Amino acid sequence: MRAGGLALVLTVLLAGARPLPLWAQGDRPRPAIVVVNLRFDGEHANVLQPGDTAVVAAATSKLLATLRESERVTLVDSSAVAAAVAAAEVGGNPCGNDCAVAVARELGARWVAKGTISNLSTLVWLLTAELFDAATGKPVLADSYEIKGDARIMAPAGAHVFAQRVEQTIGGAR
Repeated sequence: MRAGGLALVLTVLLAGARPLPLWAQGDRPRPAIVVVNLRFDGEHANVLQPGDTAVVAAATSKLLATLRESERVTLVDSSAVAAAVAAAEVGGNPCGNDCAVAVARELGARWVAKGTISNLSTLVWLLTAELFDAATGKPVLADSYEIKGDARIMAPAGAHVFAQRVEQTIGGAR
């Protein structure tokens, strides 16, 4: 086969190939991240509604889904995270920052994300979330989103934006 024919065959073969994601082009694996389920905080709410925890569950699902689709990070299995958090909370204290970092270390993750959603009134909610470097225990990203409108739609949207910022932060730290 002549060189020109070989180049044509290679071009045709490669035309259908997908480029490797950026993380796969380097020699380092994607960093692992633990996501502790977002928590509901109704301490300052004027009125608590039966669907308040569903809002938080939807936001957590969107956070996990966005990070699961990421080409920059590997999401640690949610059931393993839930089991580790439950074991840490046996004494009755909620899993705070130190606990979340310890869970990430236990599960071999470099990063941990956690946060709360507060119901401030029937119309205003607040999503507060942080990303910690599990190696140092220090926060590297702290976001706060005021959620106005339908919280069932806006809380997951805020969680999606936080997930994108987490992905950018982790991607830039590699």
